[in-house]
Amino acid sequence: MAAVIVEEKKLNNKKVDQVNAIVDLATKYSVIGLADLSGISSKALQGIRSSMRSGDVQAVIKVAKNTLKSLAFGNVANKSNKEIKNFIPHIVGSCALIFTNSNPFTLQKFLNQNQVPAPAKVGQVSPVEVYVQEGSTNLDPGPIISDLGSLGIQTRIEKGKIRIIKTTKVLSIGETVSETHAAILARLGILPFKVGLKLNFVFENGEILDGSVLDVDDSKIISDLQQAYAQAFSLAIHPKISYLSKETVPVLLGKAFAQAMALSVEVGYITENTIGMLLIKTTNQATLLKKKLTEKDPNLNI
Repeated sequence: MAAVIVEEKKLNNKKVDQVNAIVDLATKYSVIGLADLSGISSKALQGIRSSMRSGDVQAVIKVAKNTLKSLAFGNVANKSNKEIKNFIPHIVGSCALIFTNSNPFTLQKFLNQNQVPAPAKVGQVSPVEVYVQEGSTNLDPGPIISDLGSLGIQTRIEKGKIRIIKTTKVLSIGETVSETHAAILARLGILPFKVGLKLNFVFENGEILDGSVLDVDDSKIISDLQQAYAQAFSLAIHPKISYLSKETVPVLLGKAFAQAMALSVEVGYITENTIGMLLIKTTNQATLLKKKLTEKDPNLNI
């Protein structure tokens, strides 16, 4: 790959290498994502990178200054992919580049499924219920006991350490994390939340996709498809429509056969299929007639 031409006065060698690396990745992969880095610690990002190396979706995460990203995409636009220049205005705020050959929907699903544990931060709204489990801790007795008590956590001293004697819910969904919440959970080593990368925009085949369209609920889609199929099938076999297809023909033939059988029995048309039902019908009619006659004349011998 040809080196990116930059002015040495503007970029040092390290930055030139970063620009060249982005250019190389942009020409190597068919999908480029811009992911929000807000609230993602370096440790969490490292965990996400690890999941990408070992998961079903192979992708590369690149973090660099926005000016370097823009410069790299400008070079790519000048050399091989002019449409990518339209992606540059979307490079704003704290964001990371994700390069992959996977489908963008598959990439977002993978990112959602590979979120990493994260600590509770002051002011954060809890998306889940958070519990402190019963059991021993490594905490020494002291002022922290009153902090635990303020959250409703019952404790006792056991072998010189604080023991939590009852599992306690300390945060409900929608509740704001206080300083006490954050401090206690951190001291206990509890990472109650999960964080992950979320795609803001994706560049693929010259087109830019908004990340909001990539979050799909597979179970809801399957449910909607099943419901649509059931409704379409019910409409197709309606007597006024009777639409013929591979799926509806057996049902329509079954309905037609049942209707033909009912009509044949009604008019007394004898066939191999109706003879049995006609005999049963005749026997029932004869029994009913006998019952009515004997009710009128008990001495009648039939």
